[in-house]
Amino acid sequence: MKQTVKLTAGICALALLASCGGGGEDKAEPKSDVSAAASSISETKGQPTMSVAAAATPVPGQAVRLTLILTGADGKPLGPDDIATQHEHKVHVMIVDSALENYTHVHGEPGAQPGQWTVSFTPKYPRQYRVWADFKPAGKEQDGHAHDHGKSDHGDEGHSHDKAGHDHGEGSHGHEDSDAHNLTPSVTLNVGAEKGPEVAATQTLSTKVDGYTLTLSLGGALTADAHTPATLTVADGTGAPLASLEPLMGAYAHLVGFSADGTTMVHGHPEGAEPKDARARGGPALAFELHPSVAGPHRVFVQVKIGGKVITAPFTLVVAD
Repeated sequence: MKQTVKLTAGICALALLASCGGGGEDKAEPKSDVSAAASSISETKGQPTMSVAAAATPVPGQAVRLTLILTGADGKPLGPDDIATQHEHKVHVMIVDSALENYTHVHGEPGAQPGQWTVSFTPKYPRQYRVWADFKPAGKEQDGHAHDHGKSDHGDEGHSHDKAGHDHGEGSHGHEDSDAHNLTPSVTLNVGAEKGPEVAATQTLSTKVDGYTLTLSLGGALTADAHTPATLTVADGTGAPLASLEPLMGAYAHLVGFSADGTTMVHGHPEGAEPKDARARGGPALAFELHPSVAGPHRVFVQVKIGGKVITAPFTLVVAD
């Protein structure tokens, strides 16, 4: 069985009006019952805003509870009734360090106050992390393709969404149809000052995790502003392709990509029939389409579920001019 997923790894900058540890203009935030030990605010003109606060100072190797505060463009908090359920959850939260090595995908649970969503994660490194919330306003029809946005100087050109990815441009970026797509505000979270290694400009298309080999096969040169088909296969220890991928959050795979500077995220799933119940199985090939907007290295994480265990495989894609 072959599923198809379209992925657009567009690059665009998200305006950060304040960062962890100070700087930027003071902004009023919704009241929170958590400590502001580590918090920041992200705002895109005409779009929802998000802040994040940690219940304690984040420490590598220790779980920390974060409270995300989501506020609509109208200033009202975004609670469970305001957000649609997608892939079994309302708010998907992706967290990655500045070197794009330590990646976590968790799901927000409604907090004590309106607009609050809580998650827990364990940072591995004393670095700056970026926290992304991926959600869709309730009552909006969802289209079946992936959308991305270029930088603010090209308005709404280059749109393309795969049921779940939406990148915001800088404050001046236009979003006439943004309500029809997912929103992905992000904020920074300081765990330490370590920089970590830069993402190497060396393409890595095969990764071995827990005895399984995950391979991306490209159907052509990966070039900015061009569509490139690709296929993901998962093989067991004998090299045999697996057709037994289990449902994971309502899909057979979750693919999340970040630009090398960590300021862009896209979240994609296989197209076609989704698993109807826990007994459904997918594979052996997952086909998708890459449409990067700019050149440079990108880190992509693919998650699949095999034998009840979630496998997370990192890849590095280098996009030519």
